[in-house]
Parts: sequence; structure tokens; C-alpha cells
Amino acid sequence: MKFYDTIVAQATPYGRSGIGILRISGLQAKYVAYKILKKIPPARYAYYTPFLDISGLVIDEGIAVWYPKPFSFTGEDILELQGHGNPVILDLLIKNILCIKNVRVANPGEFTQRAFLNGKLDLIQSESIIKLIHADSELSIKAALRSLQGFFSKKINDLIKKIVEMRMLVEANINFPEENVDINIHRFAKKLKMIFLNTKEITKTGKLGNKIHEGMKVVIIGPSNSGKSSLYNALLLNNSAIVTDIQGTTRDVLHDDIYIDGITFQITDTAGFRPTNNIIEKIGISKTWEQIELSDHILFVVDNTLPKHTKREILLQFLNQVSYKKNITILFNKCDISQKKSKVMRFLKKYIGIRISAKTGEGINILKMRLKKQSLNSITCNSETVFLARRRHLKILELVIQKILHTQNTWKMDKNIEILAENLKNIQNMLNEITGLVTSDTILNSIFSNFCIGK
Repeated sequence: MKFYDTIVAQATPYGRSGIGILRISGLQAKYVAYKILKKIPPARYAYYTPFLDISGLVIDEGIAVWYPKPFSFTGEDILELQGHGNPVILDLLIKNILCIKNVRVANPGEFTQRAFLNGKLDLIQSESIIKLIHADSELSIKAALRSLQGFFSKKINDLIKKIVEMRMLVEANINFPEENVDINIHRFAKKLKMIFLNTKEITKTGKLGNKIHEGMKVVIIGPSNSGKSSLYNALLLNNSAIVTDIQGTTRDVLHDDIYIDGITFQITDTAGFRPTNNIIEKIGISKTWEQIELSDHILFVVDNTLPKHTKREILLQFLNQVSYKKNITILFNKCDISQKKSKVMRFLKKYIGIRISAKTGEGINILKMRLKKQSLNSITCNSETVFLARRRHLKILELVIQKILHTQNTWKMDKNIEILAENLKNIQNMLNEITGLVTSDTILNSIFSNFCIGK
């Protein structure tokens, strides 16, 4: 795709640093090289040279790299200037470059958008760049890199290929009935079922990649004054949550991330369970149940200084209300005050119990190792095949699954080949939206506006 304006932007973060990089892409990149360098450097070669202003005075010295089209990130001519990371120098260079006709400052994500529009990346790969930039863990980086390398794209394209093969057979039957194109109903249904199963597997893997990127959602719950906020502060190593002896101190939901050996965990502190007439506290408790439903792991905190029968009653009451599928760790807090071993765990054989002191830190490392183990159990076994999918992708895949089910049902009921053809076309169009073959300008602008200016 041909763009008549050339774009320039700083590719390194703003602020003072050892190195600052400017990127120029477009038809005028050659002219920018002549004006700023007085020459075009050898292709893909790190060339040390002065950087000049429009009048020929030296602004800086550094490395210039020339990427001629189409062998560049955007598919256009690209010039990269790697100089000193002084904001004044970089701004001065940009100001002089903008004096050249048809050169303007790049919009957020415009370099990647041009790479997509010029066929250097598909939309999945383009979107994976923003995930790679913002990845907070080693596993998340690896998953984002697989998407950038095309693992996710290949799986979607394989699905599209299978749909196209089915459509060709169906369309031939409709358009050339005299040819008596045979549609083996049993084999056709089997192919559609295989596509359905493949789509579900891709969706599952994409969700796992999302969990790696966003982190396991861990919610801290329990009765009032059991030490939930103290535990939250102990895990975060700060005093984000207010801690008092007054019941009902926490009335809203607090979120923050922690990292355990490179794995991200979203930690949530919630309002404590207790009977109350306070309308604000009731809202807080309602939000607690919402967080429980969204969680991957529950840390149920109980005060270990309470009598055995009280602890038993608290635990039974909660466990009878929560889904049996939830991962739950029971934390017997305040063990610095109560040193007695809790026998209440005898009727809780399915659950892990840990004695902790949120005040002194006793048992916190054991808890962290427990969270790490839980996360690795769900991630590591698949970590070499996991890729990152954005929420947009997962939403489309869920719709594709529903559409395939609908297609299966309607085909079984009436064997109407025209309806079948239309349904298969719709499924293909949905999948094409993921890779970007069928995407409106509005959606594209929304996607790339989340990128950095220099990307």
C-alpha cells in the first residue's frame, strides 16, 4: 500500500538515557537521509556518522541504519538514527526532519499499522507486539513472541483453509447441480465436528496465554478481622490496605500485582464476611462474591485464635456456598499469637491448610510456593505451545464456536445446502476478522491507537 506522507517518531522511551532512537518511514526517508546525513548509508549496516540540521550544522553523532523497501519492518524505506538519549537533541532532530516536505509525526502504532497494511504482518502478529512490550513475566514474553512468530496465525489459517475446502464443495453443488457433486453427509458432519473441536482447543490455549499475561487471579477472603488486609500488605510488601481492629474496615475491592519467580499474580483484597446493616459494607460484601466468581484461586483467611467449633462453623458455611471447582487454600492466620496446631482440617481433606502470621511473615513463603505450584500446574505443561490471544480474538472464537454449533444443528434438521453455504461463509468471515483479512478501518484505528508513538 502506498502512503504519500513520511512519518517520524522517537522509538525509545521519553526521558534522558544513554541512547535515543528515531525512526523515519516512507517515501521521503531517502531525502531525510540526504539532508541529515548527506548520504544514504549502506543497507542494513551500522554506519557511524554526524547528524546534521537543515543548514548543515552538527547536532549529534551516532549510528545510522538504512533499511530499503521492501526489506524493512514497515515494507517502506526506513531510516533509523541512534544517537544520545538527550530529549533536547532528539527534539531538535525531529524539528529539523519535520521541515522536510510531506514528513509528519507518526500516530500511535502507525509503524506497525503500515507493516500490517503492507503485508509484513497479519493482524494477530501486529497485536502481539503490544502484548510483548507490556509483558511482565518470562512466560508472558515467550507466549507473546510465539504469537508474533505466527503460531496463533497458523492455527487460525488452518481453520480457514478447512472451511474454504468445505465451502468449495458446497458452492459447487449449488452452482453446478448438473455435475452431481457428491456431498458425503457423514464425512461432512465429521469435518465440521473436527473444526469445532480445533476451535475449542485454540480458544482454550488462547485463554491460557491470557492468564499467563494477566496473571492468576488470587482473591483474599474471610470473616472480618481475620487478617485479610494484613496478608494483602504482606504479599505486596507495602501498606496499601488500611488495617485496624475495627470490623468492616475494608469496604471496597483492592487490586495489585505480585511476581513470584517471574510469574504474575493479581492479588485482590475484599470486604470481610459478617452480618451488617451498613449499606456500604453490604455493597462491599456483594463485590467480594463477584471477585470469588472471577478468581482462579481463593485464599480463605481464618483467625486461628478463635475456638475450634467457631472456625469449623465459619469454614463449613463458606465452603457450602462456593463452587467445588474453585482452588482454595485455607490460611490459619495469627499463628504468632496462637501456636496451637489446628485440628479443624480433619474434615477438609480436599483442601490445603497453611499456618501463617501476616504480622511476622511466618508461612508467607510457604504460601507463595503454593501459589507458584498451582500456577505452574496449569501453565508449564503447555508453556511451549501457548500463544497470546487478545480479548477481541477470544470473543470472536467464542462466536465461531456458537456459529458452528448452530450450523451443525440446522444442517441435521433440514439438510438445506443454501443455508449451509451461508453459515460456512459467515464462519470464514469471523475467522478472517482475527487475522485482519476482513476488518473495518474503525476497528483497525482502535487497535493501533493503543500502541506507542514510535511503534
